[in-house]
Amino acid sequence: MRRICYRFPQRVDLSFAMGMPFNETLRYIADMDGQETTKTTADTQKKELVRVKTRVEIALDRATFGEITPDVLRPGVITEAVDLKCSVLALALRGGGKVPIANDVFYLRLTDQVSRTDIDIAKEGSAEGLDALDMKNILLGTDK
Repeated sequence: MRRICYRFPQRVDLSFAMGMPFNETLRYIADMDGQETTKTTADTQKKELVRVKTRVEIALDRATFGEITPDVLRPGVITEAVDLKCSVLALALRGGGKVPIANDVFYLRLTDQVSRTDIDIAKEGSAEGLDALDMKNILLGTDK
């Protein structure tokens, strides 16, 4: 069954292929839900410690997104295509508190291509912050 959402943008920012079967790719991305990482910014003028939180939601019906449950990830429940909404929140750890510096939302469409999975990425809005290439690097685990 396809799990797609009509809110997915008509224009995508980036398309690429992930070298894993559809169900493995879906489980891999679903495991990123709630993930937190800490890194140092690459800016030479002012280095900051930044905590990045990732939230992943799945299309529940054709209009809304919701939490990914274990029964959705069973093989055969979702076939062909699925839309995911991935929110990335970056917090600068300064002094005595956390200061939000970016809150980006991306829509991901995974399409089954038998031995690989095609992924389309579209960013919601046009605010500065992460872009589709950054999201691809997060997905591939090459985020710097």
